[in-house]
Amino acid sequence: MLACVLLFMIPLSLTACDGRANTSSSVYPNIDDADIPDILEKTVGTVGNTYFTSFGKSDNKDYRSYLAVTFENTTEDDYDELMEHYQSASTGTDEEGFLLFDWGRLHVNAEDDSILLNAYMK
Repeated sequence: MLACVLLFMIPLSLTACDGRANTSSSVYPNIDDADIPDILEKTVGTVGNTYFTSFGKSDNKDYRSYLAVTFENTTEDDYDELMEHYQSASTGTDEEGFLLFDWGRLHVNAEDDSILLNAYMK
């Protein structure tokens, strides 16, 4: 009986370790790179606060997930570099000033020495 329990527990513990390793090597702490579009993996300054959530099907009909990132200790050149990077793949803007993409929409705002990203992903 003990052998059966051990055989069952070892694969579970290995799977749990693999899951943690994948997110720890992510661009943003505790966020799996597979959950965000590649274009959002570019960083500037110091990565500060990050927040990621997946919406339930009934919570938001247009988007499946949301990412908020703050880059701290940034300059105007950092903002220009990010905007050039994002605009190179954007399909345009909406009435709220969000950059539009096949995967969703992105708002970028520079404030003091920080850059704030808000991304809504389909």
